[in-house]
Amino acid sequence: MRKKEVFSKLVCIGIALCFMAIFGSAQGATTTPQSSGPQYGGTFKFSDVWDGVSIGYPPKNFRFFSHRQVTPAIETLFRSDKTGRPVPWLVTGFKENAAAKNITLTLRRGVKFHDGTDFNAEAVKWNLGQSMSAKSPGTEKLMSIDVIDDYTVRINLTEWDNTVISNLAQGLGMIISPTAYKKNGEEWCAKNPVGTGPFQFVSWEKDVRTVYKKFDGYWQKGKPYLDRVEYIPIGDGLTRQFSFIKGEMDLVLSVANKDVAGFEKDGYVISRSRIGSGATAIIPDSANPKSPFADIRLRQALSYAIDAETISKTIYFGEVEPTNQWIYKGHWGYNPSVVGYPYNPAKAKQLLAEAGYPNGLKTKLLYRTNPEWDKTFIAIQGYLKAVGIDAELDPSEVGRYDQIVLQGGKWEGLICNSVSPFPDVATGLNVMYSGGGRYFSQMLAPDDYVKAIKNGISAPDFETKQKWIQEAMKLMIDKYCLQSTIFSRSDIGASRKSLHNHGFCGTPNTTFWTPEDTWIEK
Repeated sequence: MRKKEVFSKLVCIGIALCFMAIFGSAQGATTTPQSSGPQYGGTFKFSDVWDGVSIGYPPKNFRFFSHRQVTPAIETLFRSDKTGRPVPWLVTGFKENAAAKNITLTLRRGVKFHDGTDFNAEAVKWNLGQSMSAKSPGTEKLMSIDVIDDYTVRINLTEWDNTVISNLAQGLGMIISPTAYKKNGEEWCAKNPVGTGPFQFVSWEKDVRTVYKKFDGYWQKGKPYLDRVEYIPIGDGLTRQFSFIKGEMDLVLSVANKDVAGFEKDGYVISRSRIGSGATAIIPDSANPKSPFADIRLRQALSYAIDAETISKTIYFGEVEPTNQWIYKGHWGYNPSVVGYPYNPAKAKQLLAEAGYPNGLKTKLLYRTNPEWDKTFIAIQGYLKAVGIDAELDPSEVGRYDQIVLQGGKWEGLICNSVSPFPDVATGLNVMYSGGGRYFSQMLAPDDYVKAIKNGISAPDFETKQKWIQEAMKLMIDKYCLQSTIFSRSDIGASRKSLHNHGFCGTPNTTFWTPEDTWIEK
């Protein structure tokens, strides 16, 4: 090719690239110039499905979406890193003493609550004491709290438990102003969060909007960058996503799996993270001696009957990870030696016959209803029916479902299980699936399985903890088939390119985001 032609082609390519850079749409362009650094000002609006019930009093704020809703105002003693392991936040250091059964926390100095009072050791002791009195999850082994000095607290345990620190990155570690509580009472606090966060509470209109304004006295100098934060709950997925597309939101959470590819194609930023620990699963009432599922062969038949790969591809568009155990691949608790129950309807029928049900059986399947799960469990109902398990679907609203799952209620036959909100899989197993009657009370909890969990949470080092938790996973699935695991799902959010450092979907901690670092590019 002659030099003149080469030069001409290079000029054309250069002009085309310039036009792409100048006229590329906000949604489609991949060459959007980035600001050199954070900018101040603006209102950040985000939306998810649910609104909280008690948003400002941590012992009664037990839903993960409530935690996320109040993160601008209420901070925790610890946060979670990308692996789900705890890192100090309102504390600057900690020392665990397994032999003495205590944990010493060194608190951050110079931190103020929004009412102007000091964050100190007495405030931490009061908050933990409130949770202990309410018997909040994670307080089972907390015996007493000692104030060593103004910025040092010692937590004394009845027995050693290495998950306490992880719990302090969750609801147990949420810290509010004791002064605000003593002045105004619990009912007022439940509706008016007063914490140490980068934003101060302004208003809460139930099921409509929660508003926060910049807190000028925040302990991180120069932060936050935003002027305001608004949380807008929208239960209907289509309405929520359409509101985002119209420009009424900067970020939308709980994005429908079917819409993820379209959002990516349009140039929105998609954030994904495996959430909490555990998997979507079905739990039989195996602890009920009168239930057919007290027989392990029926539990195994249930597991063999479900085609998780097809469900993942057809209903969830590949956005969930089929799993053979109660944790996702890549998590430290995942046990590669677990065999599980790959889809095998012939094996399921064989086990039913061996258990005395050659003509099948009837049962019920209770689950928390939403459009995606309605489709999922209709599909599962079909798979079960194909092998002889005739499951009557029992879709339930959140309140009834929570009463059964979280408060020792009973179910007949099968109940759906979602992921645990706890990033520490040891916490999730111990709190929710080790017997004791409060959570999933009718799931069998064999002695060796429970012992493996207890050994995991009482281990003095991480390597020992990992060994025992992986052993518990093997026992749960391969030896006892306590749950029929189906898939692990992701937390999925979509945001505009102008939004930076929001932190949503960045860790397995479903409550976590970074309001102090969030900024909007003008």
